[in-house]
Amino acid sequence: MRKITLVIAVLAIALCSPAANRSYAYVAEGGHSLVYAPSMLWPNPNPPTAAEYAAAGWLPVIDNPPPSDPPSGYHYEFRSYEVFDGAIRRVYALIADPPPPPRVFVTADLVEQLMSAGVWPQVRAWIDSQGLLDLVLATKEFDETNANFISGREALASALGWTDEEVEELLSKCVKEDT
Repeated sequence: MRKITLVIAVLAIALCSPAANRSYAYVAEGGHSLVYAPSMLWPNPNPPTAAEYAAAGWLPVIDNPPPSDPPSGYHYEFRSYEVFDGAIRRVYALIADPPPPPRVFVTADLVEQLMSAGVWPQVRAWIDSQGLLDLVLATKEFDETNANFISGREALASALGWTDEEVEELLSKCVKEDT
């Protein structure tokens, strides 16, 4: 008996709650969501026509997705829905991709690379002249936004006569591996 009652209750809910028609809706929550129209309008048991939906206040939903290939360094994001010309349209925004996180360098690897390049004595002398030797010796790693690193990189590249490409080649061997 309980099974029959449960089955009848489930059927009643299914019959009284028709599936939504995702082609018609109205805008809710300040343009951030839609309430979709029912697949039938009471008392008519047949699917409604566009005119019947319009008469009941439902608007057609038109989704014109943005291009699938945004410009390099950008992506499209859904922003909201808006009513325009008697229809609901999705609004997309072209958003710049977030910048990558700064690289993190391992101090010991950097010293090893500078020694291999034969420039460690000049670099150490510059570090010492800036009063940073104790800081460098105590630092296991640092990122490329570190003010001392930025000023040191520029000063040493200039003093050593290195190009940006040469500096980057050396630094690429000192980047901390993700663990």
